[in-house]
Amino acid sequence: MELYSVKINDIGEEMLNEICLMIDLEKRHRIEKFVSKKDKIRTLVGDILVRTVIMEHLKLRNKYIRFYENQYGKPYLEGFSDFNYNISHSGDFVVCAIDDKPIGIDIEEVKHIQYEEIVKRFFSIKEHEYIFNHKSHLDINRFYEIWTLKESYIKLCGQGLSIPLKSFSIEIDQYKNIKVVCNKECRQYKFKILNIEPGYKMAVCSLNKDISNNIISVNQDKLIFRYLRFCKE
Repeated sequence: MELYSVKINDIGEEMLNEICLMIDLEKRHRIEKFVSKKDKIRTLVGDILVRTVIMEHLKLRNKYIRFYENQYGKPYLEGFSDFNYNISHSGDFVVCAIDDKPIGIDIEEVKHIQYEEIVKRFFSIKEHEYIFNHKSHLDINRFYEIWTLKESYIKLCGQGLSIPLKSFSIEIDQYKNIKVVCNKECRQYKFKILNIEPGYKMAVCSLNKDISNNIISVNQDKLIFRYLRFCKE
């Protein structure tokens, strides 16, 4: 398992256009539809991060990389069933998890939103208790812990919105052990909450027994340089 993070910064229009010419047409069209430049950069950086990892680890040239989606829209790399990846981005970060089994990762920038109604509508009783039984300024952090854990689980399963948020419960005990309960049955998934930077919450869900504590920090400019170099070889 490998976990990567990229802290994004601005990319000039000329460079942005050059990089977009070296990704697949569908992803390029998706990026072009974004109004926010930051959304364009986050999506583009996530794509070239995965492609660079594939070129480095699997020795596959960029023009031969083919991504497909399952019936729920989760992407996968054609021809490499033991290469599983998941991407998430929020705020100034793009994160990616790579594993030999299905994996889910989620990152969220902590924003002071009115989350009480979200909890009421989409969270279980146990999740509600975890968030609100300790009345303090930590409530918002506990909300984002549960939210990212739930998202990482859904993303691992690869079934998107067909899994209602309230159909399963994330439970965290006093020792910070985390499990998912679905249909009154405990499923054997491994979860971990990881610290990336103050103001962010990140969670990983895995089918493997261990989740790495090591997050490989990738410099955006160096990533772009490596990607373009690989593409031109």
